[in-house]
Amino acid sequence: MRCRLGLLTSGVEFESLPAALSLPAESGLYPVTLVGVPRTAGNITVNGYHTSVFGVTSDCLLDGLPGVKTSGCLVEVIPALPRLQLQTSLPRSAYTPHPMSKEELSSSVSVQLFNGETQQLTITLENIGSEDIETLELTSKIVSTKEKVFGEFLSWELDEALSHLPLKPGQSVTLTVNIKVKLDFSGQENLLQDLNDDGISVTGLPISSPLRQVLKPRAETKPVGSESSKAEYSHVKTLEAVLNFKYSGGAGKVEGYYRELSLGVHVDVEPSVFFTRVSTLPATSTRHCHLLLDIFNPTEHELTVRAKNNQDLVLHASECQRMAIQVDKFDFESLPQPDQESVRFSNPKQLEEERQHAQGCQINSKLGICWSIPSLRRCGEASVEGVLNQLVLEHLQLAPLQWGESLLCACLHLSSCEINGCAHTPHPQLNVCELELLEIYGYFGGSMTISHPSVKPNESTVCEGALLFLYTGDFYLSIKFQDDSAGRELPLAWFTLPSVHIRALDTPPQAGA
Repeated sequence: MRCRLGLLTSGVEFESLPAALSLPAESGLYPVTLVGVPRTAGNITVNGYHTSVFGVTSDCLLDGLPGVKTSGCLVEVIPALPRLQLQTSLPRSAYTPHPMSKEELSSSVSVQLFNGETQQLTITLENIGSEDIETLELTSKIVSTKEKVFGEFLSWELDEALSHLPLKPGQSVTLTVNIKVKLDFSGQENLLQDLNDDGISVTGLPISSPLRQVLKPRAETKPVGSESSKAEYSHVKTLEAVLNFKYSGGAGKVEGYYRELSLGVHVDVEPSVFFTRVSTLPATSTRHCHLLLDIFNPTEHELTVRAKNNQDLVLHASECQRMAIQVDKFDFESLPQPDQESVRFSNPKQLEEERQHAQGCQINSKLGICWSIPSLRRCGEASVEGVLNQLVLEHLQLAPLQWGESLLCACLHLSSCEINGCAHTPHPQLNVCELELLEIYGYFGGSMTISHPSVKPNESTVCEGALLFLYTGDFYLSIKFQDDSAGRELPLAWFTLPSVHIRALDTPPQAGA
């Protein structure tokens, strides 16, 4: 049996698009979708449907159906709006970011990246409607919150696309979105346990061992390169986000209406490098220090790590090496401070995390650590933002004083000598200052520790003392400056570099003696 069906409506002008179908004998219930196109804005009431079978027309009203409680369905028709269609440079994916549904997404893309890598996503937007696109907005939202993301996961420049508006029907515009994955680069506990079990020290390489170490498989277990062992520390992490396009134009824009188009982004993140240990060593100047990074390559490929003004470090698969980077110490006091309102409504732990994050960002921007896998032609960044602990940050902080000394004696013979030390503080006030001579081979006339109640910013203080040398030879004064104002169990301390070098000579014989 051949049948034609269409909608019965009342209200504004409406063009019903009839559906034609053939039903075999005794086919039972068969679902049919009826559609139509409104020609003007306003309200439409769907009263029922009509059928035509062998030229016989019948009308079926909704209020006559026993299973329908309403006499009609009211539909609001808004003014005409443009319609966008998008195409992407990355392959489409079947992933649906949780908790969204497939109906909420127009499309979805998927890509695999190494941690620290950046991928460009080119999106082509085409106006397939009959109205001009006059406004375009783009926002993003990360929907997977299991992993902490450093920096911007999705970024773009919309100015170039906006310069092509209004976008006429049939025209298209291209937009580039940067996908940058930067998760935590610190070594995980199970990774550190593997390294320790394999005889590699991750809390400090033994002095007698070389700095270059290669993972060796344990005899009682499977090799590190096996699937079971690799999965312990090389598991893939997932990031998901949604790009939302909001656009409008034509008569619908005048009435305040708009359309939305959503694109899901699914990224599988594989580890690139791990920082298994971070420490510092002093340099020859108080304004510099050496940052020591133990770097592990969890990939199956040879990997190169480089930093600013540093030699390249080549790591084979499952290999751990140490990189030493000389850095200028950082003036953390110059970082923007939170306002009083933020301090009042934030808990101390949150403020401390934000402070460490700002300090980590500043340090990471100066290091410029990058990695590359030549065999895959892949490269990216390596960040220490989530790796630096409080002790390392304190060692990287520029001391809040400048030190100078003067010897008030013409020649240093075996006798007493007066030493003046000047401490100048260019940074915030130090309420309690303590100066301590740590290492002296001789007799110091006075207390070995000198305390000052306070030193204001940009002020100087003088610490005086006298030395009596009992033996001839070379002497070095190691001086430590300590701030007791914070009341901490381990107060902040800074050492003056280089040490004060004094050479004591025999007393010349007196004339006529």
